[in-house]
Amino acid sequence: MNKIKTLSLLIIILITSGIQAQNDSITSPSKKKGKISMRDPVDNSFDLSSFLLEHRGLLPVPMIITEPAVGYGGGGALLYFHTRKKEYKTYVPPNVSGIAGFGTENKTWGAGAFHSHIFGENRVRTITAVFKPDVWINYYGNNNPILSKNPINLNMDAWLIYQSVQYRLSTSKFYIGASYLYFNNQMRIDTIPGKPLVNEIIKRLEKKSVISTLKPMIEYDSRDNVFTPTKGIDAILAYNYSAKWLGADEDYGVIDTDIKGFVPFGDKTYSTWKFTGSYLVGDAPFYAYPFIQMRGIPAMRYQSDNVMVAETEWRYNVYKRWSLVGFTGAGKAFQSFDTFEEIDWAYTIGTGFRYEIARMLGVHMGTDFAWGNGEDFAFYIVFGSSF
Repeated sequence: MNKIKTLSLLIIILITSGIQAQNDSITSPSKKKGKISMRDPVDNSFDLSSFLLEHRGLLPVPMIITEPAVGYGGGGALLYFHTRKKEYKTYVPPNVSGIAGFGTENKTWGAGAFHSHIFGENRVRTITAVFKPDVWINYYGNNNPILSKNPINLNMDAWLIYQSVQYRLSTSKFYIGASYLYFNNQMRIDTIPGKPLVNEIIKRLEKKSVISTLKPMIEYDSRDNVFTPTKGIDAILAYNYSAKWLGADEDYGVIDTDIKGFVPFGDKTYSTWKFTGSYLVGDAPFYAYPFIQMRGIPAMRYQSDNVMVAETEWRYNVYKRWSLVGFTGAGKAFQSFDTFEEIDWAYTIGTGFRYEIARMLGVHMGTDFAWGNGEDFAFYIVFGSSF
């Protein structure tokens, strides 16, 4: 994503993050109606709190994309904020409907629509989405010695349907829920010049593929803020189950673990620790294998049956609302624990800055610059937490 024009994109990220997360400690907006200000009355700094909390109606949102796997690009969205008739004692994110479309320099494009809904006082939250992605991405062959050095260009022309539901257990920090994903995908693969034998194998991968999955999950969330947390824990255990009786081509599962800890050190220094793991059970379509996701590492660059990643990020408040950020991480994509030592580490290191863009929501925004394995470079616009 890229500079000042990304501000609107950051707004949509904030909205969709708020839809999926619950936090009773967020300050409720003022009941008084009037002109929405872009200045914080506390310190007179540029601030989006009033706009994000009190905006209603249609909101056009331009988007900028900088994902290294698909190249630079952009697009736009049109969001509609539904008016909530009932008032609650705590802040409840608005119900939002939207349409969006985007395109990038490598001919990747997508378009779709979604609706998010909050039932009661953050008791039940749902997201429904329909999307049409047409993605071109490099495929490195799941640790294949030939493709790891000579990636092929993979096209996924697909339709995606997504539905999720989460329910909070009483007044606890625990949430249970499930999501359903239907992914109907027609694959095309570019051949490699001068490699006739490899091309014969490649062509066999071209086919129509259907993934249809149920993903039950349990989450513990004690974060003090869902956007830019400073303390607490967010831990998720989920099982992504694909089955022929659901309409999928293959029976397989993926166990997902995601643990994030947020630890402050004094009033100016904040640390984040993240440990993730994905473990394949059965045989999945080659493009659906777990892969390493870290800043500076292109999507699907390191992919295999199992993935384990550890990351940490440190933020130091330098002056008023401005902070500096440093981060690093490492992970492995490996076929089995017997081969763990044989696989090279993928690693990333980077830096960036943040500005507290919405004080009432505790939201910071900024830019990250990341180097993956000392060879890949990428930069990202961050709204809220990078994790």
